[in-house]
Amino acid sequence: MKSIKTIVLGLSLVIALNGNAQVVDYYSTVNYSVAVPLGDTKDFVSNPSFRGFSFEFGRFFTEEISVGFLFAWSVFNESFPRDTYELEDLTLTGNLYRYINAFPIMAVGRYHFSPDSKFRPYLGLASGAYVINKVSDFGVHRFENKNWHFGLAPEAGLVVGIGAEAYFNLGPRYNYAFKSGGDTHSWVSFQAGVTFVY
Repeated sequence: MKSIKTIVLGLSLVIALNGNAQVVDYYSTVNYSVAVPLGDTKDFVSNPSFRGFSFEFGRFFTEEISVGFLFAWSVFNESFPRDTYELEDLTLTGNLYRYINAFPIMAVGRYHFSPDSKFRPYLGLASGAYVINKVSDFGVHRFENKNWHFGLAPEAGLVVGIGAEAYFNLGPRYNYAFKSGGDTHSWVSFQAGVTFVY
């Protein structure tokens, strides 16, 4: 009985959102991103990432509220000079190369301010999974640690109209992947790209 009430309440909310919507539009977004590592991520690779992108698809339920799904990829890398390093159970001398490939796969909700303006600031929150692969390369040896993490990503940004159905968007997103496999990960990504509404 309780589950039936929950389903009815959820459907009522969706119907109410659709009923109040002046325009129901879908959107797609492609972003280039630069990411700055923080915390444990920075301890492993301290360099910023200039190799990142995100793709997003979603829907405006009202002129202010949108919900979508995003996929992103950021690559962090750093090289270390010839030295003696301890990696797992081995002590090795040589050059060390470290990489992190981070793949957020998340649902994201946003509230857009000033719907009638050309300049529309927004606040959002993404939640979902992070696939994070840490790699240390040392000559012929490769040490790899791949884990799935649950994470959250609050964000803020600005959307600027550049055409009838096209927008330029930019803003920061704070990514936090909760502990899994002994590691937590966090970074701030600064993204810029284009959004198409249809």
